[in-house]
Amino acid sequence: MSRSVHRAPMATNGRRHARGPSAASARPAARPRSLRGANGLAALGYLAAIGLAELVAATVNPEWGVLMHVAILCALLLQAALAPWSWPDQAFFLALVIAPLIRIVSLGMPLGRFAQEWWYLLTAVPLFAACFVLTRTIGLPRAAIGLRLPQPRDWPLTLLVALSGLALGGLEYLILRPAPIVSGGSFGPLLLASLILLVCTGVIEELIFRGILLVTVGALLGSTGSAIYTSVLFGLMHIGHLSVLDVFFVTAVALYFTAAVRRTGSLLGVSLSHGLTNIVLFVVLPLLLR
Repeated sequence: MSRSVHRAPMATNGRRHARGPSAASARPAARPRSLRGANGLAALGYLAAIGLAELVAATVNPEWGVLMHVAILCALLLQAALAPWSWPDQAFFLALVIAPLIRIVSLGMPLGRFAQEWWYLLTAVPLFAACFVLTRTIGLPRAAIGLRLPQPRDWPLTLLVALSGLALGGLEYLILRPAPIVSGGSFGPLLLASLILLVCTGVIEELIFRGILLVTVGALLGSTGSAIYTSVLFGLMHIGHLSVLDVFFVTAVALYFTAAVRRTGSLLGVSLSHGLTNIVLFVVLPLLLR
């Protein structure tokens, strides 16, 4: 499930704005809004535009797809900066910038000179930086986006979710059957590739989709709307695998991860699960079954 990476209140003009979500809760404090509203329709429009840009990048021309993502990113920044809206609106459109940025970074960097496992690390560095800037600009406390340990009663579920990544990786391998990202050989390169996948796909993608976006989308569209929206977005970011079945699979996994995060209030379990999924998908099974 790594294609999504590969391929404080805000203040303007000295004005004071509403505060972000409380650190005491991983759910947004703002009142949910209906998808029938203008901002909800704009959110759906951006979702469709991102999906179309992904499709163009994967099937027509990567350069055209990147240009479309650049246009989407600029539109989101302008909408967040110029419209005199409340915190939920501004936070949503600013946070959604991370989606087109993922593809701009992954397709715009000269990654062909590096071994494939290093692609994940090189693309993750600017995304980690973007996440840091977003959380500071929007005003998202760490606890609100799941950057905390689970409560003692939630550790069994956390471990179960983490271990489920082994099965998820096996299932996705049956769908995609990718080549290994490292050649067989010594233990060192395999361990390094696995650690890179764990941190640079599992941690960063969960921070983006089940952390920052889940909270900011929830403030605009509500709990159910945010679960569906972020999961569909996550699925669309995997169009590059050119498998309709895989898009549905990762969308379903995203819904599962969302439920786990909301139950435990922590990204730990899903980050480990996501990382293990990609380790099994791109390292373990391709080498064992080649």
